[in-house]
Amino acid sequence: MTIEYIFYTQLVSIFTFIIVLFVLYRVLVSQKDATIEFLREKNEFISQKLTAAASQSPDMLAKSLSDRVKLLDEEIERLSNDKDKNQDTIKEKEKEISNVRNEAKKLLNQIAIASDLIEDFTCPTCGSHLVERTYQSESVEDYQGRPADIDHEYILYECGLTIVDGSEERPCENA
Repeated sequence: MTIEYIFYTQLVSIFTFIIVLFVLYRVLVSQKDATIEFLREKNEFISQKLTAAASQSPDMLAKSLSDRVKLLDEEIERLSNDKDKNQDTIKEKEKEISNVRNEAKKLLNQIAIASDLIEDFTCPTCGSHLVERTYQSESVEDYQGRPADIDHEYILYECGLTIVDGSEERPCENA
């Protein structure tokens, strides 16, 4: 074996190592990009659902159910005057009122849940909408010199409020 043969063999080994390392790095980066894109799409989907829920005006639904209960109460009162004739009709209307009241309770519970959910997607100071919530990775070395990945959460609202890892980086412009 000559020195030139050993030299070229080492060069080929080093280039092969670098190429394999690069390919593995590209695979890791593309996987993280896919995860970030998936989370962004999920965030947009949830925001659309919240916007749709807010636009249905649950107060109007509650008001219409309340008006319906009032009408049924009046009808029961009118029918109770003719109690002997309309006993079956009264029972039917009472069941209907009970169903409407249960529906109203369910609606109020859904409104409370939606209100709790919307707090996660609005500025805690002024109520502006969430623009972006991403997670970014950073590669560092630990105290023993081994590589370690650290994920950072980045949140941005329409009002300019920026939060990184739970710390306010930029204040709300509407405060």
